[in-house]
Amino acid sequence: MVPLIIYSFIFVMLFFFTIFPTSEMESVGLTVNQLCTQYLSAETDFVLYHLKATSVKLLIHAALPFGYVIFIWLMAWLNPEEMVMQQNPSFYAETVWNLFCSGSGTVLIVALLTVFYWATDGWSNHPFAKQLQLMTTPDLPDWRSVATNINDEYRRDTKISIRSSTNSTLVVTESWIIKTNMYVHNIVSQSEAHLAAYKVSIDTKEVITDTLESAEFVNILVKPQVTRVKPFIIRINTIHIRELRDRLQRPMLVMPSVQFRTLTERFVEVFKEEVALNPTIASMYVPEDGDCCLACLQVQPDVKIVKYCLDIDSNGAILPESERCQPCGCRPLWCVGCLATWFASQQRRADRDTWLSKKTTCPMCRARFCVRDVCYLENRVPVQQTEE
Repeated sequence: MVPLIIYSFIFVMLFFFTIFPTSEMESVGLTVNQLCTQYLSAETDFVLYHLKATSVKLLIHAALPFGYVIFIWLMAWLNPEEMVMQQNPSFYAETVWNLFCSGSGTVLIVALLTVFYWATDGWSNHPFAKQLQLMTTPDLPDWRSVATNINDEYRRDTKISIRSSTNSTLVVTESWIIKTNMYVHNIVSQSEAHLAAYKVSIDTKEVITDTLESAEFVNILVKPQVTRVKPFIIRINTIHIRELRDRLQRPMLVMPSVQFRTLTERFVEVFKEEVALNPTIASMYVPEDGDCCLACLQVQPDVKIVKYCLDIDSNGAILPESERCQPCGCRPLWCVGCLATWFASQQRRADRDTWLSKKTTCPMCRARFCVRDVCYLENRVPVQQTEE
């Protein structure tokens, strides 16, 4: 019984990571695309590569359940005592297993017939080829002419390729916008496309992504002018939005509710929330009328650096003298937004997941401080904190 459970768990994990490979698996070449490189041909032949890649993925994904059945049968033949779940299985259990075996075989047969149908007539029946057929013009009379044009533009340095997720990539060439998916792709000519950014969301952690830190994504509706092509949605990290705009022939519509924020702007917002949790400073530190933040010169200083943190690390151990925060003797000189921007500018971008736990120095006296040492002035506390 135990071996059967272990084998089943392994196959479930294998199935999952075959569909959603991790960045570590990709780095060592354990993905369908990389393992089948010789068959898929060079990726510079963009269209043929994806015609074959979608077919290979469909076959491999469909073969996994049937492979599990064959493996269990083989192990039951080699080790019948270890693979028996119970001596007298119920009719219900036998029926479920027989249905699973039949279903896995049926899925594989359907996948084989589907790929055979796709490959007939030089891949003309493939869904991607049918998408390309919709893009034909007098200058590009058939889908192969469209494919040749796409391949030519894909080889140029003017194209961009933005990975949206583990199974989706956005490719923008001089004339085309292409979204690649696991089995079916979306394509539209730039001259016939309207793009509208309508939603921004923050994902703390994707199922599988190139990075594991929180990221801000924007959803963009791509709506063709022609009714024969269906609209589709692309989802990219906001750090790529400027690069995308530079490659578009037409301006992208941005809905009023959509605001693109840089990494520093998002950090400043979180920094302010953390500072609002710290104690406030007595009125004796209140800046005089006419004083302005030395950085922005727009608002009065509203924070002061006062050592409140404990000189211990995350494990509770006392920090050495060289790593401890220090008293700052400067009078209030900065607004919280500018001090947060200064704090972020002194950190390494590679450590952006842990910026709040880092330290930096006062811009004036160079005293070391952390976010726990930044306190609002008593009469300059934001309205949100006062209401709380």
